[in-house]
Parts: sequence; structure tokens; C-alpha cells
Amino acid sequence: MQTVLYVSSLDRGSEVAIREVHDRFPLDEALASGIGVERVVVFIGSGHYALEITVADGDFQEHFEHFLTNRTVRDLFSALAPYVTALPQPNEGTAHMPLATAMLLWQRGGGDATTV
Repeated sequence: MQTVLYVSSLDRGSEVAIREVHDRFPLDEALASGIGVERVVVFIGSGHYALEITVADGDFQEHFEHFLTNRTVRDLFSALAPYVTALPQPNEGTAHMPLATAMLLWQRGGGDATTV
């Protein structure tokens, strides 16, 4: 599995609206539909919107593209568009997206830091 973080800006003061959009999103249905995504975590605050996506084993590009072309996910991003500056789009190519992935994991009691 591979986890990436997509970071963009949001309109300050729109946090409640963003939460409401996510509350209506049928996440279980979207993840159960076999789109290759194992987990989604969303962070908001201080003018930022971050979407953490963990994809299944295999080709990351393929799973991520499948996720982005899913109708339910496209509907979510359409509902978020008035509040979030940029969201990932199908066929955009990950090289052009503001993506980050873990490079270091430090955990108390887990021994030394691990480079990911």
C-alpha cells in the first residue's frame, strides 16, 4: 500500500460547509465499490485542506486515476469546489499535483526513526 497527501488551500471560514459536504459523502459506498483506495483521511484548518489517500497494492497511478474518475468522488469534489482552491482531477497527472508522501516515521517506544 502507498499513502499520499494532497494539500490545497481553502477559503477561511468555509470549514463548516466543508464538513457538511463530507458528512453527506457516502464514503463506505465509494470505498466498497472497488476503486483501489483503502483509506481516506481529510484534514482541514488554518486555510488548508489535505486529503490523505491510501491505495491498494499495485500501480499507484492506476488506482489513483480510478479513484478520481469514480462518479461519487467526482460529485464530492464538485461539492467542495466552491470552498477548496484546487482538487485532484482525472488525467492531470500526479507530477503536476501538490502531493507528498512519508519519508520518515518516528514513534515513541517503537525504536529508532525509520526512513520510509
